[in-house]
Amino acid sequence: MKKFLMLAPLVLLLLQGCGVTMTQYEPNFDNVQRLKQTPPLQPISQAKVTAASGQGSLMVRANPISSPTGSIPAHVQAALTQELSLAGLLNQSAPQRLDVLLVKNELTAGVGSGHGILAARFTVFKDDAAVYDATKEVTSVWSSSFFGPIAIPNAANAYNPLVRDLLKALYSDPLFIQALK
Repeated sequence: MKKFLMLAPLVLLLLQGCGVTMTQYEPNFDNVQRLKQTPPLQPISQAKVTAASGQGSLMVRANPISSPTGSIPAHVQAALTQELSLAGLLNQSAPQRLDVLLVKNELTAGVGSGHGILAARFTVFKDDAAVYDATKEVTSVWSSSFFGPIAIPNAANAYNPLVRDLLKALYSDPLFIQALK
């Protein structure tokens, strides 16, 4: 029993790890091209991302996953802003804006595989009237490990592809494209 008590902290360290900062989001060429190939789209003045209660942070095996931009909503906002800007769709004097509410934001790192879910409600306002309102959800599965120092960074590395896929789902929605015309 004494040996077990001495091994317990080691086992806990192997299962956990430490907090991890995910990498900066790199704009996705395909996402930007998708927006550029459907002209003429009207620009938006801003894209503002907020999170529903309890969805503004990420934890994997009781370890925080942080963003280099500060918060998780700021991370998604930076990704969205970069891609819209590269597509030429940001103009501060434009009459329409995009509000985004993160409604699901989860990463798990199981022994064999990790799972992620990212969902957001996107609303386009033109002159304060909603012209588009839809929720998009994406999921992902990746290889994980029993060992926390492997599993937790793998989960953090899986977040940017979730963001990319979420934005792709938005840009692929013909109703979103129609709202920007």
